[in-house]
Amino acid sequence: MEEDFDIQSLINRYEQMQLFGKKTYFDADEFAVLADYYNSMGDNEQAEEIIEEGLRMHPASPELMILKAKTMVYAELYEDALTYIDSIPDDGDIEIPLLRIESLLHLQKTDDANEIINETMGQELSIDDLYVFITEVGYVMNDIDNFDRAISYLEESLKIDESNPDVLIDLAYSNEMKGDFGRAIVYNNRLLDIDPYSFEGWVNIGKLYSMNEEFNKAIDAFDFALTINENDVSALKMKALSYYLNDNVSEAIRIFEECIRIAPDDESLYDSLLEGYETMEQYDEMARLIDIKEERFGPKGITARRAFLELLKDNLPAAYELYHQIPDDEKDTLDYYMLEGELMFIDNDLRGAEAAYIKAALISEDNEEIIDRLANVSVAQEKYEQAAEYLEHLLELDPDYPTAKARLAFIRFEIGTKEPFDEIMEQFSDDELRSLLHVISGNEDADFSNFNRPKMLLRLNEARENRVLFKNIKY
Repeated sequence: MEEDFDIQSLINRYEQMQLFGKKTYFDADEFAVLADYYNSMGDNEQAEEIIEEGLRMHPASPELMILKAKTMVYAELYEDALTYIDSIPDDGDIEIPLLRIESLLHLQKTDDANEIINETMGQELSIDDLYVFITEVGYVMNDIDNFDRAISYLEESLKIDESNPDVLIDLAYSNEMKGDFGRAIVYNNRLLDIDPYSFEGWVNIGKLYSMNEEFNKAIDAFDFALTINENDVSALKMKALSYYLNDNVSEAIRIFEECIRIAPDDESLYDSLLEGYETMEQYDEMARLIDIKEERFGPKGITARRAFLELLKDNLPAAYELYHQIPDDEKDTLDYYMLEGELMFIDNDLRGAEAAYIKAALISEDNEEIIDRLANVSVAQEKYEQAAEYLEHLLELDPDYPTAKARLAFIRFEIGTKEPFDEIMEQFSDDELRSLLHVISGNEDADFSNFNRPKMLLRLNEARENRVLFKNIKY
């Protein structure tokens, strides 16, 4: 309590000095305390001024020099930081190797950073210094997206202090980035053990459960979050999305409607609700919501929306009419090119459709829906290798994208090359192979229930070879 009082007294003295334009002498450690205080308050500029002022009075203070090096690293001036760190007297402060390591890693000088890490770990560090060192290295590894090494260091850190919430947050993050949602959930649960009333904790674990396709648990987590902050729209939106992904679209729609009542100016809510109505084929509700959206947010993008709605209703003349009414300043947009691609595909203008979807892909890179459309256009043009490339990319983005794996199998079957066909077959379960055999054999009544995996693969390859032979004879 006395220490807190002394710090506050120091801050008050400094701020009075600033107010009256006076200069007062402070010890080097007092300057460091003031700089740490303003950094903690988010006033980094004030902290830097204090550090510079302190160094003018105490130019050889290692403590202030380390703080200056930290500001350089924070500003991403890594080369300058390394040069400056070399001028700091090395009295064994663990911060000095940590600053070097961070700068080197961000400069992609990994070997040099590893050498310092190994040298430091080889020293006889106190338990406190060891803890700080491995924890901070773990944080930096997360910053440079080296998640495996981040996990390794942070798990060692937990062996020393198992209750550090920052370490648990970073471990949850690194496991999430690796796609190991189960482990991320474990660490997030440990955070909730420390603070069971953390709104952010419940929201984060809800997101993780949803990504792990444990939708009922995700919904429960969002419900806990909403008991803490009842009308938080972000939590409500994520709860609605979990219902949507769990095939309960009607409940998702109900929650999105509730969100709009709470936050009528959040335009993204209208788009999410439109998607729900589309899934449920509630076209009258879609038309009503488009009108409401136009009234609240203006006409931009509305004509294209109405054209898409007419396409859904198989009203092609109305869709074309609306397509031609789209203003010129809305034609270089994702919605416009997607609409153009759909209409041209329906018209069998495959080159035009492909061009439109490629323009859409330039606006929205790695958009799964666009890649799916490009694959379909390529198949229609009998560009099977190109279609296979699109579908392989689609499966890289989402291994469970609907029908992508089956379509890729049929394309590989049509192309006929053995190795790529075998490769996609390896991704099929036994039940999926049986279903594929039924389709390729053209005999739905055939009984493949007693076929083991090698026999099914053999039969599928025989069918592939027969297809190649037939095409060779034909052409």
